[in-house]
Amino acid sequence: MNKKGGIFYGWWILAAGFVIMTFLYAPIANLVSLFTKPVTEELGFGRAEFTMYYTIMATTAMITAPIAGRLMKKLDIRVYMTLFTILGAGAYIGFSFATELIHFQLFAVPMGMALAGAGMIPVSVLITNWFHTKRGLSLGIALSGTGFGSMILSPLVTWIITDYGWRTAYLTIGILILVVLIPLIVFVIKLSPADKGLLPLGEEKASNMMAKKESVGVTQKEAFKTVSFWVLCLGIVVGGVVVNSMIINLVPYLTDIGTTAQHAALLLSVASAMVIVAKLLVGRLYDKIGLIKTLVFIVASDIICFLFLMKGNLLIPGILYTVFSALGSTAVTVTPAYLTAALFGEKEYSAKYGAVSLFTSLGAAIAPIVSGLIYNINHSYGLLIKMLIVFAVVEFVLFFVAVKTKPKFALNSDIPQKEAV
Repeated sequence: MNKKGGIFYGWWILAAGFVIMTFLYAPIANLVSLFTKPVTEELGFGRAEFTMYYTIMATTAMITAPIAGRLMKKLDIRVYMTLFTILGAGAYIGFSFATELIHFQLFAVPMGMALAGAGMIPVSVLITNWFHTKRGLSLGIALSGTGFGSMILSPLVTWIITDYGWRTAYLTIGILILVVLIPLIVFVIKLSPADKGLLPLGEEKASNMMAKKESVGVTQKEAFKTVSFWVLCLGIVVGGVVVNSMIINLVPYLTDIGTTAQHAALLLSVASAMVIVAKLLVGRLYDKIGLIKTLVFIVASDIICFLFLMKGNLLIPGILYTVFSALGSTAVTVTPAYLTAALFGEKEYSAKYGAVSLFTSLGAAIAPIVSGLIYNINHSYGLLIKMLIVFAVVEFVLFFVAVKTKPKFALNSDIPQKEAV
C-alpha cells in the first residue's frame, strides 16, 4: 500500500518523464526547422532532400515502437531506457560531423529508435502504471515537457547556430541528452509502483484488488480484431500529417511571407510555451468532460490555428496561431496515450500503446512527403494550409468513429476517466 507521509514516488516519475520529453523528444520532433536553412545553405542540399531524414527517423520510430512496447517487459527499465537514450545522443553527435546527405539519413535511424524507445512510449507507460486517478492530467504534465523543451531550446539553439554554427548546436544537444538524462534514468525510474512496494495513485485497496483492476481491458490481440483500433490508428496517422507538416515547414513558411528568421524562431518558442499549457489543459479536459467533447475542442483548435497562420507574419495572428496550434498538437501526444487506455483498457497496455505509437510515427514519417507533394503543386504553402484544414476534419471523423465502436467492456466515453477506465 502507499506509504503515509512524504511525497508519493509517482510524482518523481512524473517529473522524470517531463525532463525526458524536454531534452530528448523535443529536440528530435520540434526543432527540425531551425536547422533546415543553415544546413542546406552550407552543404548545398535542397530543403526537401534534407528533411527526408525526418521521414527516415519517423519510419524507424514506427518500426521500433511495437518492439519497444514488448521489450520493456523483458529488460530492466533502466537498462532499456539508457540504451535507447545513448542512441539518441549519438545521433545528434553524429549530425555535428555530417558532411554528406547520406550521413544525416544514416544517423536518423538511431534517432528514430530513441524517439520511440526512450521517449513517448516509456513515458506514457510509466504514467499509466503509476496513476489510476489524475491520469489525463499526469499525461498532460509529463508530455508538456516537449513544449517546455522547445521553448527553452529554440532560442538557445538559434543563438548557437548564429554565433557558433549548426554543428556546435547539434553537438550541444547530444551532450545535454547524455549529461541530463542518463543519471535521471539510472537513479529515478521505476517501471511500476510494485517496484517500490506501492500502489498506483488513487488505488488504496488491497493488492489483490489492484491486480484485478489492472487486468481490465482487452489484450493486444483482441484489440487488433476491433474496428475501433484500426480507425483510431488511421485517425492518428492523419493527425500526424496535420501536426507535423507545419512543424517541419513553419520557419521556412514564415520567412517566405516576410518574417525574419529571429521572429520566426521566437514564434516557434512561443508556440512551444503554449504546448505546455495546452497539454495540461487537454489532459484535464479528458478527465473532466470526456472523449468526444475534448476531441471536438482539439480538432477545432487545429482548424482555427491554420486560419491564423495565413497571416502569421503579423503579430496578433502569429500569436493566436501559436495558442491554437499548441492545443491541436495534443492530437498526436496526449490523445493516443489516453485513448489507448480509455478505449482498450490497461491490460497489456505497453504492447497496445507500442502498436498505436507505430501509427503516430507513420503520420510523422509521411508528413514531409505529403506536405512536399502539396507544396510542389504551385510552390506555395497556401494550398498546403488549406489541405491541412481538410485533413483536420477527416481526423475528427475517424476519432469519433473509434470512440463509438470501442470494445464493449468500456464504459460510457463521455464520463470522467476515473469512472471510465
